[in-house]
Amino acid sequence: MHTQQTVAVIDVGSNSIKLLVAKPSLGKGHIQSIFAETIETRISTGISQALPSLNEQAMQAGSATISKLVRLAQSFHPQVIQIVATSAVRDASNASQFIDRVNDLTKLEMRILSGTEEAVTIGRGLRCDPQIADLERFIQMDIGGGSLELIRFHHGQIQQALSLPLGAVRLSEHFIPDRDAAIPAASAARIQDHVIATLQAIAFSFEPIEDPLIATGGAFTVTRAMLAAQVNQTIHSYTPVLSKQAISQLKSELMPLTLRKRIAVPQLPATRADILPAALITIEALLDYAQRDSVTHSFHNLAYGIAAELLGTVPESS
Repeated sequence: MHTQQTVAVIDVGSNSIKLLVAKPSLGKGHIQSIFAETIETRISTGISQALPSLNEQAMQAGSATISKLVRLAQSFHPQVIQIVATSAVRDASNASQFIDRVNDLTKLEMRILSGTEEAVTIGRGLRCDPQIADLERFIQMDIGGGSLELIRFHHGQIQQALSLPLGAVRLSEHFIPDRDAAIPAASAARIQDHVIATLQAIAFSFEPIEDPLIATGGAFTVTRAMLAAQVNQTIHSYTPVLSKQAISQLKSELMPLTLRKRIAVPQLPATRADILPAALITIEALLDYAQRDSVTHSFHNLAYGIAAELLGTVPESS
């Protein structure tokens, strides 16, 4: 595959749809971001149902957002534009209708990633992050609307990659009866118990505890931005190391608030105000289970992994 080119990736997630335009770069970063855009477009409403499906409003909003991002990408004249979709589309019983609609609007095929492909691709994207390029061993976690990905790295290779149905939208729909109200302690306890039970049922070890946890995904980005705002910093100036104590404190501050009051909290997008408490409960439970006091946030996500794949800049992992 040619490497001296520009590529564009549109990542159709459960909560947001992202565009990344990238080209190869020298050094450990592997690829350079030319342009990035994120549009909060939740298409995952109803994901917790026994037979998940995309409703008409979600398909209209999602296809319109994708079409807009394709036009933005085309302004950079990339050699390739690839659209990929994850949990919300993968699990939807009517996914083919949405795929056809996007194809009609954009004349581009949408690639649906399996759970394993999603986890591996997120891991590949993380390997493009210069801040962790020298780490020999670490575990990555990514929380989306529909799923939680766990990836174990050793000497730059992906040893294990799992996708679990522990996304923030899925858990919120299943365990929080009134999304407009404050979060009851009983709901939080049920989410925590469910997360722990799911982790106990899988063959994924978080040992040794010296291996750092690296986090990607919108829940962590929003959490970092909110913590930064509390001390009058920008997200990029705030430390990427998010302590369990700070995460637990933020969760405790948000749970007693109604949705309307949560929306007013600085750096908490209105489109995520109803699901962030579930995400924070999940993160706290995972850190407790993994016996970790902190997690390090990275901006290098799934879109970086697809770009690296298209550009041929990251070797395949075993």
